[in-house]
Amino acid sequence: MKTTILSTFLVLLTTATAAEFYVSPKGSNKNPGTAKAPFATIAHAVKAANPGDTVRIGSGVYREQIVFRKSGKKGAPITFAGTRGKNGEYLSIIEPTGAVLKKWAPAPEIGPGVWKTPLAKRPNLVLMDGSMIAYINRLTMELPRRKEMPAELNEILLWDQFGPKCQRLSGLDLLRMPADIKVKHQYFRTRKEFFWPVISHILSGWKGGWLYVRFAGKGKPQDHTFTATYGDGLVLNSVSHLQFRDLHVRGSRIQFRLVGKSSHNLIENCLLMHGGMRVQIEGGVTDTTVKNCILTAGFIRNDLFRLRSANDMRGGLLYLIFKYIIGTASSDDVGVRTFGKNTKILDNIILQGLIGISTNGPGVEASGNVVREMSSVGILTVSGTVGRFHHNIITNCGIPLRVHHLRHKNAKREEYHYNNLFVQARHGGSQVYVHSTSFYKTDDAVNFEKRINKHKRPEYYYKDNPPAPVDAGKIHIYHNTFWGGDDRAPHVDLAYLQRRFRMPMPFFVVNNIYKDCYRLHSASHELTGPNVLYTFAGDVPAAERRDPAVPKVNKVIPASRTEKLWNKKDIPGLPDVTLAADSPALEAGVDVSRPFTVRGKNYPALPGFKPGYFKGKAPAAGALQQGESQARFIAMHKKAEAAVNMLNKLKKSAVSAK
Repeated sequence: MKTTILSTFLVLLTTATAAEFYVSPKGSNKNPGTAKAPFATIAHAVKAANPGDTVRIGSGVYREQIVFRKSGKKGAPITFAGTRGKNGEYLSIIEPTGAVLKKWAPAPEIGPGVWKTPLAKRPNLVLMDGSMIAYINRLTMELPRRKEMPAELNEILLWDQFGPKCQRLSGLDLLRMPADIKVKHQYFRTRKEFFWPVISHILSGWKGGWLYVRFAGKGKPQDHTFTATYGDGLVLNSVSHLQFRDLHVRGSRIQFRLVGKSSHNLIENCLLMHGGMRVQIEGGVTDTTVKNCILTAGFIRNDLFRLRSANDMRGGLLYLIFKYIIGTASSDDVGVRTFGKNTKILDNIILQGLIGISTNGPGVEASGNVVREMSSVGILTVSGTVGRFHHNIITNCGIPLRVHHLRHKNAKREEYHYNNLFVQARHGGSQVYVHSTSFYKTDDAVNFEKRINKHKRPEYYYKDNPPAPVDAGKIHIYHNTFWGGDDRAPHVDLAYLQRRFRMPMPFFVVNNIYKDCYRLHSASHELTGPNVLYTFAGDVPAAERRDPAVPKVNKVIPASRTEKLWNKKDIPGLPDVTLAADSPALEAGVDVSRPFTVRGKNYPALPGFKPGYFKGKAPAAGALQQGESQARFIAMHKKAEAAVNMLNKLKKSAVSAK
């Protein structure tokens, strides 16, 4: 009791003596840091601030990269607060000093339209007029040039793995590709896409002390402002109880990087742009909250980060460029990536990139987020993820939810996905994809046999029953609404893993509304129903090829009744998924707030629902219950639309200010 009283007294004492420091680009670090005599740099204020203090950062551009090594205290954090305009504009901008590139000269030795400027050190990022442009990775730039250029590009020339037999085009060859060259890829089926338009006809790369830029269309670098930047933006190194609000951080490889034993830090109401990561939370970090922020790649062609379809694969090509040309073999762009413990990702708008949220740690909660226009994945969970993902909108993404690296034995995995709204095109895009490479990650790999599939790729299957139960964690997907999606794309396809491991996968899929699919097999899940499966008019009927057990567990409704599932008060970009008075989804579920039974098998209660959460005899399937308003989803959607409009204005103002 005495200890509690003493702790409270110390917090009150710290709060009573808390100071405010001010920073302005027009200030001086010789000043006392008052409102009338502010500091000039944030870094200087960081040294001056103590627990309980607030650093108020005025309007302007601060070209700084800061490592934070001083902590606040519980109840007395150190707060770094930016300035906002009357319309919510972010006026406190933090970006690296970088190198402004001016000494441009033609580089005919590389190819037509290629320019070069001397730059001693390879940068981490290249910006043009404030937007990130395509920048070729180091390994590709080091490959030898070819004598002859191909007539078109394919996956061998662009995405072959590095090594002695690598057949990729070198970076210098990429820079000299013809302006009308096309790309074919197995993702595109028979379609081919023009390479240059998806990156605004601009590509850059560094080699041997020179930065090269290629304009495949009209233009020259002298007409733009090019900046090469290095390193990370704000690095929190083993610090705790720091708060960051109302800041615009941009132009670094990683905008916020949390490392070491950092804990109990808050990033709130910030605008984060550019780089490979907006927020990177590394292993050992605990209790980070990222809340109410806007996160975006800020790429020069933001409009092409979107769902890819058979009729338009530009988004797919942009994804492949980011993965294999900007990156080396992985999706080189993430909004929030966490390996830490107890990370909270709340109420953010994550726009126009490759991966929205990537988790690999215990205690994660992702709630109230809008994740849009991700060419790769909306939410990516990896082995080691333990947490809840709920009340999010995931829309217009290549893959809305990807469960990655199933069955790694190195960490516990337990995921709960509920009350989410997944929106794709009416007949386009997948919904949930499950990935497994466990055959070479486990200590029993000797028990696998290799088979070549119809695509001439290897697949690995157990020769006999697994020597031990498959350790894949537990993945719970319940009370979600999946709207739209490809007629043939799987929604939760586990049949191939069931065949591989000779047993059902630990997926518990219950009380959802999602499209019927011929790849759905009840026996491949531990629990697959009751769900409500629907088809849109014009779909390929799934009934003849679907596992016959599916309708015995789930309610399958024909296209003629699909329109009666929901009310019809759609708004642009967001379907109305409130349930109609006579919806087939009403009373179609089971009560997950208590232990429940499906087909004679007992299951424990699932989190997120209190007893009595539904009307009638049983819950409705989907993210909303009978009579429940969609007001929350509408408010989230409108907030995201406002963020898109703000970013478009920001992009236009950057061009006009040039």
